[in-house]
Amino acid sequence: MRKLLTFILFISLFGCESKVDGIFYISNGSQDQTEIPLRLIVDNDTIFDQSAKYTNIAPDLQYIENKKLTKGKHKIVFEVGNSDLKRTENVEFDKDKWIFLSYEFKKTADSIRKAELDKSFGGIKDSTNLFLYNGRKPSLTFHIMENEPIHQ
Repeated sequence: MRKLLTFILFISLFGCESKVDGIFYISNGSQDQTEIPLRLIVDNDTIFDQSAKYTNIAPDLQYIENKKLTKGKHKIVFEVGNSDLKRTENVEFDKDKWIFLSYEFKKTADSIRKAELDKSFGGIKDSTNLFLYNGRKPSLTFHIMENEPIHQ
């Protein structure tokens, strides 16, 4: 009887706190900043803190971090080291999740590139091509998948 009670206590203590996986894919999507210091923090635990290099490969599977998490809500901070650029998300983990984190930046086109774009687009600047002229401010993207992605 004593062994049975110990076994039940053991299961109740450790069985309730089931774990799930957080699989984080971290990438630098900026051809104009080929190396950028990125940091990933999950619940105040830094799990990635290094320079991420641009590869021109999609999907970029260069930096993958796995973290065992208890079921429930977790705070995820993705930031660029030595800058104010930061993104914070509270994510509910009720099962395994695949999270894609990416840094993006595109500098403004120089005068030669603008002339090339004008020729290509016949001088028409609209919402579909304006980012090619104006570039893209530094940003952090965050995409969550609840089903394992298929890599081919």
